[in-house]
Amino acid sequence: MKINPARDIVLKTERLTLKTLDPTCANIIAEYYKGNRKHFEKSMPSLPDEFFTEKYQFERSWSEFDQMAEQRLARLYIFGRNDLLYERIVGDISIGNILFGNAMSCVLGYKIGRNFSGKGYATEALNQVISYIFLELELRRIEANVLESNIPSVRVLEKLGFTEEGIARKYAQIEGQWQDHIRYSLINPVY
Repeated sequence: MKINPARDIVLKTERLTLKTLDPTCANIIAEYYKGNRKHFEKSMPSLPDEFFTEKYQFERSWSEFDQMAEQRLARLYIFGRNDLLYERIVGDISIGNILFGNAMSCVLGYKIGRNFSGKGYATEALNQVISYIFLELELRRIEANVLESNIPSVRVLEKLGFTEEGIARKYAQIEGQWQDHIRYSLINPVY
C-alpha cells in the first residue's frame, strides 16, 4: 500500500492520535510552532520568522500535500487521544525522502512540544509510525539523524531498536552552525 493523499492518514495509540492535517488547519500548526520556537531551535535548522505565521503554514501544507500525492512525504501531527477537535498539537512526525523501487527507504523526523516532553509520547507515536512504514508503505529501511547532544532523542531511537551507523558530518545548520548528526537506521524485519 502506498500513501493515498485522497484520505487522511489516522493512526491511534493508547494515549495519542496521529493524523495528517490539511491547509485549513494552518492556524493550529502555526500556533504549535510559535509556542515551541525556543524549545525546537536547539535541534532544528534555523527558520525565518515567516515560518511561524499562519500564511506560511497554509502554503507549506499545500506543498506537503503535493509531496504526499507524489508519495515523497507524509507529516503526521500528534494529538492527545481525547482531543476530538484536534486543537492542541503535541508533536509531529515526518516521513520524508520516501523512495520506492530499489531503495525502499525513508528518513524519519520528529518533534515533541515543550509541554509534552518526557512523557513517552515520542516513543509511543514513533512505534506506531514505524509499523505504518513497514506494514502499509512496505518500506525496507528507516533512517533518522539526531544531534549527539540531543540525549532524549538518542534514547528514543535506541529504545525503538535503531542501530547507530556513524556520523553524518555537517548534516544540518543548527543555531547558525553546520552540525554533525548521528545517523541511525532501522531495517524492516521482513527483509
